[in-house]
Amino acid sequence: MTDTGPHSVLAPEPGLIETAAHAIVEQHRAQLPNLALLTILLPNQRAAAAMEAALRAAAGVPVLLLPVLTTLQRLAATVPLVIEPVPDSRRAAMVYEALREREWFSGADLWHVTGELLALFDDLGRCNVGLPDSFDKFVEQLERAYQARAGVSMQFEARLVHELWYALHASLDKRPDILTHYHLRLSQVATHAVSPLYAIGLADLSPAEGSFFSAWAQRQPVTLFQRQGGVVQPDTRTALLETAWLQTPDASNLKQRAQAFHGQFPVSPLAGSLSLFGATSLEEEARAVDVTVRQWLLAGKKSIAIVALDRLAARRARALLERAEVLLEDETGWTFSTVAASTVVMRWLDAVSGKFYYQDLLDLLKSPFMLADWPTSKLKNAVYELEQLVRTHSVVSHLPHYLRLAQAEGGSENLLALLQVLHDGSAAFATGRRTLAGWLKALQESLAILGVIEGLKKDAAGEQLLALFTQLQAELDCEAVVFSLAEWRQWLNRQLESATFRDESISSPIVLTHLAATRLRNFDAVLLLGSDATHLPARGRDGAFFNQSVRAQLGLPNIENSLRQEQEDLIGLIARCPEILATWQAVKNAESNLIAPYFERLEAFHRIAYGADLRDQELAHLLPQAQVLSELPDIIPAQPAAPTLPPHPSLLADLVPQTISASGYNSLMACPYQYFARHALKLNEPDEVQLELEKKDFGTNVHKILKRFHERFPRVTGMDHAVLEQTLGKITEQVFAEAIEANYLSHAWALRWQANIPAYLDWQLTWEAKGWRWQEGEVRKTLAIELNDGRTLTLKGTLDRVDGSSDGRAAVLDYKTQGKDVLKKKLEQPGEDVQLPVYALLLGEPVAEAGFVGIDRGKAEMVPFTDDLEEGGRQALERLRAMFDAIYRGAPLPAQGVEEICGWCEMRGLCRRDYWGEQA
Repeated sequence: MTDTGPHSVLAPEPGLIETAAHAIVEQHRAQLPNLALLTILLPNQRAAAAMEAALRAAAGVPVLLLPVLTTLQRLAATVPLVIEPVPDSRRAAMVYEALREREWFSGADLWHVTGELLALFDDLGRCNVGLPDSFDKFVEQLERAYQARAGVSMQFEARLVHELWYALHASLDKRPDILTHYHLRLSQVATHAVSPLYAIGLADLSPAEGSFFSAWAQRQPVTLFQRQGGVVQPDTRTALLETAWLQTPDASNLKQRAQAFHGQFPVSPLAGSLSLFGATSLEEEARAVDVTVRQWLLAGKKSIAIVALDRLAARRARALLERAEVLLEDETGWTFSTVAASTVVMRWLDAVSGKFYYQDLLDLLKSPFMLADWPTSKLKNAVYELEQLVRTHSVVSHLPHYLRLAQAEGGSENLLALLQVLHDGSAAFATGRRTLAGWLKALQESLAILGVIEGLKKDAAGEQLLALFTQLQAELDCEAVVFSLAEWRQWLNRQLESATFRDESISSPIVLTHLAATRLRNFDAVLLLGSDATHLPARGRDGAFFNQSVRAQLGLPNIENSLRQEQEDLIGLIARCPEILATWQAVKNAESNLIAPYFERLEAFHRIAYGADLRDQELAHLLPQAQVLSELPDIIPAQPAAPTLPPHPSLLADLVPQTISASGYNSLMACPYQYFARHALKLNEPDEVQLELEKKDFGTNVHKILKRFHERFPRVTGMDHAVLEQTLGKITEQVFAEAIEANYLSHAWALRWQANIPAYLDWQLTWEAKGWRWQEGEVRKTLAIELNDGRTLTLKGTLDRVDGSSDGRAAVLDYKTQGKDVLKKKLEQPGEDVQLPVYALLLGEPVAEAGFVGIDRGKAEMVPFTDDLEEGGRQALERLRAMFDAIYRGAPLPAQGVEEICGWCEMRGLCRRDYWGEQA
């Protein structure tokens, strides 16, 4: 036994592992080749490979039994404790409940406040800083730290931290949290020390960790090997970096230091090892990574690290490397909130919370994880059918609405089964408030009903996500605090943003990692990706409670500690690695983007000392020639483009439509090319779901209202006018109810129609006085038209209204929610608008009158078809027959280019109307 404390050995960074290995071997050379009884602590487990190699080299024996190479956390985990720690998930629930009870943050995100408080409490525990029992003493402590008298905000901050700290400790009921549990385990480990202990390159030790080494040293020797900084070392590269980045108040200026360093070391230690590349875009930076890594592999480098300072650039670089069939071992992982496996979960919750808003629902159903136990074709067909129904009828939300629509339209068994699965899955969320574990259980039950569990089990990230849910549910199972669905969703979002997925299936010589994880590790080459002022130095985390100076006064870690450690890690990495490339986007959003201050100072220092900058001069020229081609290069010389002319396609006989509607006939008359694109090629734009009621939907609803009204009152003459208005008002409410439920602004359209009710009833009375009576509405008719060569064309249409008179005459009326002047203009040119003649033709009996009934702005007026209706129908029929015979013979269907038609035509881009006569 010894009563001395831990012994520290200082060494330059590149030789730290070698120095430690040599010292350890010399200390125990008598025990060689057996070093298995020793314990060596490293900053991370991945540094063990370098340590093993250094020990073998120092020992110089053919066989070596290695020491235990581990980390402080792994060593602590070897000692079991009878008492289990309280999981962080339970601590968060306790703090949240305490905040909710106190009602200090009305409308705020309490989970965010909870996270900030727990981070502060963890810092207090890690640094062994306790709070005074007295609130007044705590306020005095803060006044000294802030150097100001306690105002309202300081009093509130102090009360919040002090009261919640003690409330949490009372809730724990003397059970340790995870951090305290770790400290207790360390203490237990130290009491069982039976062999010498060595620690290499450990940084930022907490007081409890420092106490662990002191306790071990009371029983067995402890040696700490640490990098010596702040002075010029024999390793010139480390010396150059430390001299360039020296920031002490009494340090000489950069120019003087550079000149002095050159006098001592005439040859640059960084020559040929460190280079900088400023890309002009994110894509160029990613391609620089792709090309550089592939060059290094071709050069025979066996260990390459990509330090991902910019995660967005790293994601793109990874995609380019994988396209070149170069896989990366990702040590950093991705938060679950960014992986596809959690996306299906969040989409499902969005759908449930948003009453199955159609966009959330369709996004959910197109996930590859949905209904994994269904045949793919079955699911795709059902989703397609649902999407067409939704788009056609503009059903915006609510599962019952989708189900009623599917039943009314004769939906397939697959579609009805799909909607039933969604209904059964959503039933798991019927309860208003549950515990966190209860909500997790409901989530997993619903995902099982949706077949998502099966899909997640087939995915690596999905498996880890399910394991996370299981773990959280087990941790929180005994927690009785209840939460609303919205509160639980906020909590779940935070879990997915903090938990990390790591793909453990890839083993590669190229690792994607972060700066701290490179400590004591040796690489053949390193690429620092995203080395700009935004990402380096790291911004750190500014907590919501206490500023940096107050944290320092209280003995808590602050941003200066983080920056100092980051600089140490950067120096160590550059000093150890033989080849380093630092990249950044020199231009971002069309503006200059500065390189990281570390490299800006280093470049200036190097230029002054050695007259040369560190910029890579070749990479930018190499990038265009080094891409992996995804398609064949264009080897055909470009030809001058001919002027764009109006298109005039013709149809093969097999492609000529065999049916045409009244609206299709109007389209053919307006522009043959429009008809060709819409009805022959079927390029009609898919119906967009109307989030707000539009004019055409308003007209459709008016048609429904009047049909229902006249089915009840075919004749209004002699009826009480007030009763008629009341009935029309009730029918209006029923018809507009669904649109108003989806969007309350649709209420304005209902009011607009209600303002027209008195005028419409007045017109109806006048119309009946002329001997007419409503007969039927929404009448679907077809007419077979004989063409040449034995062909048949079917003309179809839906007549808004057919009226009859006592003498057997018929009238065809079409409702329009437009004014009289607009409707008159539609009928000014005989033969141009064929709607009314076609409707009269489709009725199949003599029509005495036809016209548009315009209902708009408190007026209801009829605009009659004044020409010979029978002759108009005959001409429309003959013209249609002649046109289709010509189409079958190959007659062109030209684009007319009439601005009145082109102005609203959705095929304008297809016919390139705006480029006719120009070079394409």
